Amino acid sequence: MANVPDIKYYDKDFSTLKQDLINYAKTYFQNSYMDFSPSAPGNMFMEMAAYVGDVLSFYTDTQLQETLLLYAQERKNIIALAYALGYRPKVTTASSVTLDTYQLLPANAISPYNPLWQYVLRVESNASIKSSSNPSTTFITQNSIDFSISSSFDPTEVTVYQYDGSGKPLFYLLKKQVEAISGQIQTATFTFGNPEQFPTVTINDQNIIEVLQITDSDDNTWYEVPYLAQDTVFDESLNLPPNEPNYYQENNAARFLLRLKKVQRRFTTRFDDDNNLILEFGSGVTSMADETIIPNPDNVGLGLVDGISKMNMAYDPSNFMYTNEYGIAPQNTTLTVQYLVGGGITANLPSNDINLNNTVNTVINSYNLNSNLVIVVRDSIRFNNPNPSSGGGPGETTEQIRLQALANFPTQNRNVTKADYLVRALSMPAKFGYISKAYVTQDYLVANDVDKQNFINSNPLAISIYILSNDINDKITTASNVVKQNLKTYLSYNKMMSDAVNIKDAYYINVKVNFDISILPAYNSQDILTNCISILKNYFDITKWQINQPIIYSDIYNLIGTVKGVQSVIKVDLTNAAGGNYSTYSYDLKSATKQGVIYPSLDPMIFEVRYPDIDIYGKIVTY
Repeated sequence: MANVPDIKYYDKDFSTLKQDLINYAKTYFQNSYMDFSPSAPGNMFMEMAAYVGDVLSFYTDTQLQETLLLYAQERKNIIALAYALGYRPKVTTASSVTLDTYQLLPANAISPYNPLWQYVLRVESNASIKSSSNPSTTFITQNSIDFSISSSFDPTEVTVYQYDGSGKPLFYLLKKQVEAISGQIQTATFTFGNPEQFPTVTINDQNIIEVLQITDSDDNTWYEVPYLAQDTVFDESLNLPPNEPNYYQENNAARFLLRLKKVQRRFTTRFDDDNNLILEFGSGVTSMADETIIPNPDNVGLGLVDGISKMNMAYDPSNFMYTNEYGIAPQNTTLTVQYLVGGGITANLPSNDINLNNTVNTVINSYNLNSNLVIVVRDSIRFNNPNPSSGGGPGETTEQIRLQALANFPTQNRNVTKADYLVRALSMPAKFGYISKAYVTQDYLVANDVDKQNFINSNPLAISIYILSNDINDKITTASNVVKQNLKTYLSYNKMMSDAVNIKDAYYINVKVNFDISILPAYNSQDILTNCISILKNYFDITKWQINQPIIYSDIYNLIGTVKGVQSVIKVDLTNAAGGNYSTYSYDLKSATKQGVIYPSLDPMIFEVRYPDIDIYGKIVTY
């Protein structure tokens, strides 16, 4: 029986493969070939074989690596794996704001000069308002505004705006509030011919926040779903008698009705590695009803036209791919896609800055009304932001997408643990605002002994989420009320019924760093000082800090000591900066320092070096 060659399968690099080929030739072809010098022709062939083996090993390892989210390096693969795990990456984050909306309303010319409510307007959603300081930045309203409706959660304030010479009211001023996000509405069209399964189109644009609407040539609406197998979407409608005769009396408590609607025209979206948006549609390409090609009790074994029974008939299991189970595919039509682009840090604007009407569509029943007054009323619509907009931020980096997807997957779209709530809060979709820092705890665990009894008497198991956002300068700030409301709504979808969740502001404490060092001879003092400040800037980079993270003096000493040319770190001193452009909160750093560690307060907070260029200062001490 012939000897079986001893072949090694675990060698991968060029050198090892070449040496194994040489050993193999010496073992099994010792009488056929004996010249193994570098210049020998046989050496060339063995090196070429080793080269091919090395390259194949590299690509085999790389392909395996790119299938694992934890180790993948290429952005397109990380994005694809994130979608596979149910996480949707963000390419931008919209800024949120609450806008005051105003309308003039004429007064009755007859005493008691009440408002003429027949002149009230309804402002359609997606109204566009520009910034006065930066007209290229626009905000889009998220809901319609109906001045005729006033309730506890959506009040209409009425004040006298103008009197005539005799003191009689001429016009009243109506005021309501509406939520808006930064962005501009763009439009793209796509033409489809003969049907094909799962067609895709790409919107080649940047900073896309969301798709607002898709309609086809026949005015049919297409609906976005998380995955094509989901055939129902949420549908909201006004709480009016034609829509709901049983509950319309309660429209002050619920202005809109929320229902599930089954739809065939649906699509999914995903971003590619160039941040372009890909739209994918369904697979239904037949005009026949689903029941005629999917076996069911109505058409199997009941004596159809082909014979007495079809129980023994073989059915093609791929037939479902041609039905509407995954939605229908567009065919012989043109789709018009409206989508929102924008966001970013520059969309965080100061107060009283978002007030220029760009595109505002109003509705009024003008029948039997004074046409001149109708024009005045339509032209009177105005917007303003009494508080700064906040939440705007950049898209996620490749590493952030990896970490968010890994953290998001175990939750399975459920909020159970503190980590689940933390990931869910930081994963809030871009259109709702930007949460830069979040911390989840039970207030009972951070309360002092005096307050603990109060928690026991109320709800000691309630979860509190402390959050912070970013301002226009990318500095830490408290989140606006609209961001909190958006977060509350977002969390409620995946919150367990028995959970109680409170959303609160975390505190941020600004500190300044002052250090003294001595340097070795023959080193440039200015260069060493600059390097020390630079390394501290990187250490205190706010993106690397979390709520309730302490400051450890020894880390700072060691960090400065690693700078080449530093002989010794003589002193490091941290002081609190409060008031003015800094945080309004002060903190006793000295009392909070124990054994070289500055601890945060019981109330969740974060330390921030707000202006590193001026808040980090050092000097060289000579003796």
